[in-house]
Amino acid sequence: MQDFYQKWLDQSEQNDKTVNEAARVARGNDLTWVRTRQDAKAALMIAPETGFPTGGSLLMRAEIPAGWHTGKHVHGEEAIYVERGEGFMMLDDNRYDFHPGTIFHVPHRSTHQLFNTGKEPVAYISGLAWPLESFIRMGPMRQIEDAGQNDAAALAKAPREESQCWPLDGRRIAMHQEQFEKSDESKHGATYFLMGRSGKQNGFKATAVAISSIFVDLAHTKSHSHAHPEAYLYALEGGGYSEIGGKRYDWVQGDAVHVPPGMMHHQHFNPNDVDMKELRFEFGVRYWMVEQWRGYVTVDKHMKATTHMDD
Repeated sequence: MQDFYQKWLDQSEQNDKTVNEAARVARGNDLTWVRTRQDAKAALMIAPETGFPTGGSLLMRAEIPAGWHTGKHVHGEEAIYVERGEGFMMLDDNRYDFHPGTIFHVPHRSTHQLFNTGKEPVAYISGLAWPLESFIRMGPMRQIEDAGQNDAAALAKAPREESQCWPLDGRRIAMHQEQFEKSDESKHGATYFLMGRSGKQNGFKATAVAISSIFVDLAHTKSHSHAHPEAYLYALEGGGYSEIGGKRYDWVQGDAVHVPPGMMHHQHFNPNDVDMKELRFEFGVRYWMVEQWRGYVTVDKHMKATTHMDD
């Protein structure tokens, strides 16, 4: 047998090199779209398959044509943000309606399927921890039905939405944009906590993956400056740039920014005349890691967003 310990040391060095040299921005205009059994049109953004050194997570964009539904399947947790379109999700046997700005949290091993009942394509963003679940062999994925055209008779029999919560334990499944509440936090121009940093805000119980918040950075401002484990930002509106590990990365609406695993210092800047809005995803493995990390602290250099780019 070869020297397995030296192999571990070499792998650690290679991991550092990979993270340091990897891309930080997935370009929304450069995605490779494919048809899958689950989605008529889907593209990976931040994922191992697209060259990003994630901590076992991924970010995907997908579209449901008018008059179509996604496949029906079951896997680990999933967090979904609806960018446009309207319809409903069936989760287990319960209906949850959606429109632009709706967020969903799919509990571990719950069957789910999305239906487009509007006149335009539904576009949604999805965060999953599938690479980690697959690696530890604890997140089997099963396809129950394939994506396809809606059946009018079946839609007519669909139940009405009764609640935004899950009957099994009362946790929240859905939340609409008009229900988002602005927090008092001053680390950005405005912060709306959705599932929250722990995944347990507003009635949610997200463990593996969460849409933690929406940040609004005002024109000609910058966010606070800090370091923490992995997170994603998806640019909902506007554009700007991020400094991650001392390097600048520009991005525009529709792009996704990867703050990689580890503790890379980062900060976000809006040099433009209009506000920028970012959707933030985070993954539960980061909390497991920092709880084991002796002496871990979140490193904050500037705790508040500032109104001047040169402060």
